[in-house]
Amino acid sequence: MKLPRCATLSEIKCRARSQKTSNSSTIGSLNVSVHSRTQWKITKKDQKMHWLVFEEGGLPDGTEVAYYSRGKKLLVGYKQGSGIVCSCCNSEVSPSQFEAHAGWASRKKPYGYIYTSNGVSLHEFAMSLLRGRKSSVKDSDDLCIICADGGILVLCDGCPRAFHKECASLSAVPRGKWYCKYCENKFQREKFVEHSANAISAGRISGIDPIDQISKRCMRTVKNPEEAEVIACALCRCYDFSKSGFGPRTVILCDQCEKEYHVGCLKKRKIADLKELPKGKWFCCADCKRIYSALQNSLNSGEERLSESCLGAVRMKLKEKRMDFVGDLDVRWRLISGKITSRETRVLLAEAVSIFHDCFDPIVDSATGRDFIPSMVYGRNIRGQDFAGMYCAILTVNSIVVSAGILRIFGQDMAELPLVATRIGSQGQGYFQLLLSCIEKLLAFLNVRRFILPSAVEAMSIWTEKFGFKEIPPDLLVSYKKTCWQLITFKGTCMLEKMVPKCRIIRHEETEAEAEAETETETETESDAPDE
Repeated sequence: MKLPRCATLSEIKCRARSQKTSNSSTIGSLNVSVHSRTQWKITKKDQKMHWLVFEEGGLPDGTEVAYYSRGKKLLVGYKQGSGIVCSCCNSEVSPSQFEAHAGWASRKKPYGYIYTSNGVSLHEFAMSLLRGRKSSVKDSDDLCIICADGGILVLCDGCPRAFHKECASLSAVPRGKWYCKYCENKFQREKFVEHSANAISAGRISGIDPIDQISKRCMRTVKNPEEAEVIACALCRCYDFSKSGFGPRTVILCDQCEKEYHVGCLKKRKIADLKELPKGKWFCCADCKRIYSALQNSLNSGEERLSESCLGAVRMKLKEKRMDFVGDLDVRWRLISGKITSRETRVLLAEAVSIFHDCFDPIVDSATGRDFIPSMVYGRNIRGQDFAGMYCAILTVNSIVVSAGILRIFGQDMAELPLVATRIGSQGQGYFQLLLSCIEKLLAFLNVRRFILPSAVEAMSIWTEKFGFKEIPPDLLVSYKKTCWQLITFKGTCMLEKMVPKCRIIRHEETEAEAEAETETETETESDAPDE
């Protein structure tokens, strides 16, 4: 029976449990000397610790990794989801399979030999995550690891092991965090990791905290492997970057337009003089900051009801189809994000996914078989594709979602609409055109220059003749993708563009002048009218 933790012991972070002595076979298996363990012996506890690398808050998706042996790089890949995308087969594999593909299946120690591009082994990174994670009582052992007996136990803050105070040779219950000898030995070994041939070959620099690099912004990740050659600094167009510390060749990413910049190029062009990696969001210019702020305000303000003057085309189409509403036609539009959700918006996002699935064939990743559509709607990452900057625009009629579109804005240069569709039962009623109009007005307000989208060949005439788009020449599309490499293209489609009309801002003085002119005109008309 487990004893509740008392207040005094809680303050000094000692967790107490009571457990009856187990049978002799369990005692024999648990009574292991700390000195009998080898440096890289993988236990069940270690395996559990290692999977912290792939859990939420672990190694970022897209982080470059490689398998090293005796200072030589044998195989490269990048972390994605719960595995590693291997370069030799272009498929997602486990760390053990990645080790096998590197030719070392017999070694069975993948976490000790797979390194990030700044020289951190997956084992070392897992240890750093373990040290920063709060211990959980339910994950800890119920018996002393030394004598295999129960009672009042002191729990290690670095692993699930538990000890009697006497068995751990403690004169008193330790205050603050306490690590057992097993963990202390591991931590001690980690101090010498940076001097290993594998770590140095992988890019380890002495005197620089590599774990800090991973948690901050200067670790470069693979974002789109198929088009890696176009990923470069937006200013100098060079692909090189610094893996260590913070300096002129450190690459930083704008959180709105998603362009990459060398810190040194920003300083040289007098755009920004960064002394360290910025905390929180960073924007390359005032326009990107303004656009991001406006989009956040739109998310916070919620839905906007469209005036009756905007519904003329819809009313006409409904009348043609003899579907005119007798009552109120409540049409609203809004922008939502999978990154900022509520119970209400989660329902709306699910409706958008359903509409896209009804209107489009599945957009499936050939390697993993995963569907891209939900990832795009919810702004998730999938196999090197980063959809975090995407928003979902929806149109509702009497609280029912009838149209939805996926929108991403690359600063003032351009915006893309990779998916847009109307619910099957609501097609041909003018809602598609109405949603597109709302999106265009938003882009005009944000001063975005061009609007880009993919179109099936059979639908091109609709986009070009009805909505004013035109096909993008191949050489111009290549030029666009050099600055906006994340631009979504689908096989079998054509890329179209349209210049966004300027948004005319009517000032207060103009409004008063127009009102006075209208009044004068009405007066003149009345005076000129014949007497009845």
